[in-house]
Formats: sequence, structure tokens, C-alpha cells
Amino acid sequence: MQETIAIDLVEVAPFKALAVSTEMTPDKSGTRLAWSKLTAQVPLDDARLADGPSAYVFIPQEQWSMEIDKLWVGLAVREFGDVPQGIETLEISGGLCVSARVNGDEAHMWRVYDAIFAWIEQSPDYEIDRREGVLGMETVPFEPMNALTIPYAEIETFNFTMLYPVCKKSS
Repeated sequence: MQETIAIDLVEVAPFKALAVSTEMTPDKSGTRLAWSKLTAQVPLDDARLADGPSAYVFIPQEQWSMEIDKLWVGLAVREFGDVPQGIETLEISGGLCVSARVNGDEAHMWRVYDAIFAWIEQSPDYEIDRREGVLGMETVPFEPMNALTIPYAEIETFNFTMLYPVCKKSS
């Protein structure tokens, strides 16, 4: 059976986020540790949080051409307010993003990564926006479960949406 992976172009509104930076770790625990640090300082009932029950993993777009080594784990907020020590503020510029949804096992997740990057590679019109400071993001819903609270090796179903900023190819 051939699975269909839907890839769309979507417009993302600019927003603010409170976040904790982390490095990629071989066991993928960095994002989980960053989530723990973030939610210890910014609880999920914080009045600043924007609507929508999801966390974000932010990826500097310029890293896509090499190895990903720095990420942020964050929560969208209406305003920064009093920023706790160890928490960073991010201004997400928004704009046009290529998007794909992951909902399946680890092999499925890697097929979606392959599909989204193949789409970008083959697009006659768009390329990844690799300007410094441009952040791609993956949204991690809290329901039915928040994957950032589960060790990576124990996740059976990966459930998130990829949103990577793109720009028109220069002709």
C-alpha cells in the first residue's frame, strides 16, 4: 500500500515564544530536558500562553544544509512579560511555510521528512528560507499525549506538524 503524504503551503502568523535552547543528543533527550526546564519556569496554566494546546520545537533553518545541532523548545505567548532566568524570548517572523503532518511510527516520520525535503528540492518556485535567524518549527500537540514528556525510544506514534519557512527562488 502506497501511503500519501500531503505537503501544503501555509501562511503562519508572526508570534512570540518563550523557549529553552538545547543541543541535539544521540538519544534525543535534549528536547525532553528543555521541555522540563521550560515548564518548570513557564507552567502550562501561565496567563501569557497563546491559544492552542501545543509546544514548539524551533530549528534554525540555516542548519538544514548541515547537521542540526541547536534547537529550542518553546511555548507561544501573547507577550513576554517577566522572563524567568534560563528562558529565552523568540520572535517568530511567520510567513509562507511548507507543511506536512506526521502521524505514525518512526519509519513514517522519516518518510515524511524525506517527502517534504524532496518537495522543496523539486519545487520550481520555492526553496528553504535559510537566512540567519529564520526558524522552522514542529508543533507538538498536548493531546492525546505530549511526546515531549515521553522518552524518544518509547514513542510509538509520532504526531506533529512540520512548518518550514520557504521563499521564492531567485530566477
